[in-house]
This record gives sequence, structure tokens and C-alpha cells, in this order.
Amino acid sequence: MGEQWAFYFDANKCIGCHACTVACKNQNDLDPESATWRRVVQSGQGEFPDYEEISVSISCMHCEDPPCETVCPTGAIEKRDSDGIVTVNRDKCIGCHYCAWSCPYGAPKFDGDNKMQKCHMCLGKGAGEGYGSPAKKHEDDGGEKPACVDTCVGGALKAGPMDELTKEATEDAVNRATKRKGNVIIETGGPTVTFESESD
Repeated sequence: MGEQWAFYFDANKCIGCHACTVACKNQNDLDPESATWRRVVQSGQGEFPDYEEISVSISCMHCEDPPCETVCPTGAIEKRDSDGIVTVNRDKCIGCHYCAWSCPYGAPKFDGDNKMQKCHMCLGKGAGEGYGSPAKKHEDDGGEKPACVDTCVGGALKAGPMDELTKEATEDAVNRATKRKGNVIIETGGPTVTFESESD
């Protein structure tokens, strides 16, 4: 397999504005009232007045060994060899929902046509195509960015090769920990998303 592409999410920079969710729906022509491929959830701890809350942006994790691909009886779900992005061929999907039941992150979504759809890192326009040209091209950097990353006002979301993102996340974490004299947790593993958050 080629370079594994991934998302990097820094909870310290997320302001919970949901711009990523709106950009995803807009880019992929999703009905505002229907399936959401990227969502922002709030997680809190403590009690007033010491209550703290963070926002976390979540989509398909493009897992190293995707359970949705394993359980799909028609082979509609595929992890691409070129970049590790998990895609769905809606023409092969029979709407059995096995993928939704197997995914621990709630990524597979179904709409009126009962065909699975999910994040494909903006590989192609249209709900769930997952194939074709990148949806966003930026002349200034020569690369492609998913709509959610392009729209993130706080710079909390990034996308790219996993090795590069992990290196950048580690450098950011060390810099932040040095400035604040705190501990920063970098989580990597099966899902190809790196989350950064502070810990006491």
C-alpha cells in the first residue's frame, strides 16, 4: 500500500462552530436534514464551576483494518491501495446495514435510497461516490484538501499522509507541553485519525 492518508484533529484549536459539518454537507450535496458524514460532539467533565468541555470533530476514521470492509457481503467497501482511504461503491451496496453495525464510530450513513454513504476525504463530488478527481484543488499549495479541513477556522483539522501528520502532531504537542508545562496525549493506532488533547 502507498502512503496512508489520515485526518489530524487538535481539540485545543476546535471552537465547536460546526463549519466542518456544513462544509462537508455542501461539498457532497447532502440534504441539510439528512445524513451527516462529519459531526461535532461535545464532551465534558467536572462540575460547575469547574466544568470543562471540548468539541471533537468526527467522521470516518479510514481504519487500518476497516471492519465495515470485512463484513460487506458485496465488496462495495474498499480500502484503496494508493492512499488507504476507505471508499464505498454505491452501485454494489445492497443496503444490508452490516457496515453500520460493525463500525464503532458510526461512520456509515443511509439515506432515502438505503445505500451506504460516508466520508471519502473529498475524493469526488457527489454523495458517496468515493472515486474520481479530488473535490478541492488549491493552486497556492499544489495539493488537495477535504472541504472540512479547508473550512476549519481554528485550524483544528488537517489531512495528509499519516507519517507527516504524526510528526507534526508530535512537534505541536512538545511545543505546547513545553510552554504550559503540562502533558499532551497523542493517540494513534487503528483509526487513521490522530487526536491531540491535554491531560493533567
